[in-house]
Amino acid sequence: MQVALDKRTWNWLDTFLFFMRTLWIYYNASWVIENMDDYQSKWLIFLWFMIIYLIPLLFYRPGYIKLVSFFIVEAVLTGSMFFYMMKQFQIIGAYDFLYLPLIMIAYVCQVRPYLWIGMVTSVFIFLTGTWLGNQFTENFLQIMINTSLFYMMGFCLGRVTVINNKNKELIESIQEKNKALEQYSKRIEELTIMEERNRVSQDLHDTVGHIFTSVITSLDALPFVMKVDQEEAENSIKEIVNLARNGLGDVRKTIHQISPSENRVPLSQSFYQVIGEFMKHTRINVDFEIEGTEREIGERIKFTFIRCLQEGLTNAINHGRATQILVTITFEEESLLLQIKDNGIGMDSLNLGFGLQGMKDRITALNGTVVIESERNKGTELRCSIPLAKEVVCND
Repeated sequence: MQVALDKRTWNWLDTFLFFMRTLWIYYNASWVIENMDDYQSKWLIFLWFMIIYLIPLLFYRPGYIKLVSFFIVEAVLTGSMFFYMMKQFQIIGAYDFLYLPLIMIAYVCQVRPYLWIGMVTSVFIFLTGTWLGNQFTENFLQIMINTSLFYMMGFCLGRVTVINNKNKELIESIQEKNKALEQYSKRIEELTIMEERNRVSQDLHDTVGHIFTSVITSLDALPFVMKVDQEEAENSIKEIVNLARNGLGDVRKTIHQISPSENRVPLSQSFYQVIGEFMKHTRINVDFEIEGTEREIGERIKFTFIRCLQEGLTNAINHGRATQILVTITFEEESLLLQIKDNGIGMDSLNLGFGLQGMKDRITALNGTVVIESERNKGTELRCSIPLAKEVVCND
């Protein structure tokens, strides 16, 4: 609890109370000294007030705050001076001295157990001083109400400071997460570009390059074959034509981002990679579930769902401020469903940004649907569905 109190930083309310406390010391010291007859007593009271003013500054000043120590020193020093003033003068006006210390005590005691310790300490100081000053009279109730109002004023000012500090910490936390998301997005982009370059270069080298090398070699040998055996030359021409057709098909596959089936990575494995990278950079827990039996799907659907997953995860943190995300893939008989649900702040109205609009366009191009449901303080759910039969048409 002490760490929570001392974690506070100096703000404008602290400056205001610091200024008011200085005026309070000056006013009360002047009043008490003027009402003292003995010269030596005046000096003692002056030194006492200097101690009351300076000692708390060791723990509560701009750039250095130790609120627990300040609370103890403030309660002991101002409480003892209040006891002395009530015993010495026994007048209602002595309660004026207690108002600002009560504001300060309530202001700094904002977390348990100091929330209750500050309140009990203030009641003890008030009742003890009242007893020493013989002020349990018909005016006691009014005095108690006035004193309580000053304590409540300090408590409210303290709550404002606590809320401001929490908001500041939240903003800093959001900024840190945004930086992590930017690094994550850049990393994903780099990995995607690198993976695509490797895939294209490997396809061109292993398939297209091999086929066209074979075509060129066969064409170079064709004149010699024609001189020796005309029938064999015709068969060679047919083989070259078939080889060229196969090469054309492989070029089309490369353009349409379709790898050979034996090199395909299952959708779940791609999701594990994206989610693992996301959790590594953001430290947000993501649960991944697979419903139904996973089966092979086209690369275009896989590519689209990976982009939807990345967009959904990014929005859950960047806009929803989620701390828990559930990703579910459902393999149905005729369609594939992706669900991304988070526990973020949600929203009352939905405006499609560039990322969500691009995701919707990809899904729509595959004859799929996108549904986004969100409610304030209840999170957001994104559902993307694509009919698997559509992929066959797209591949052709």
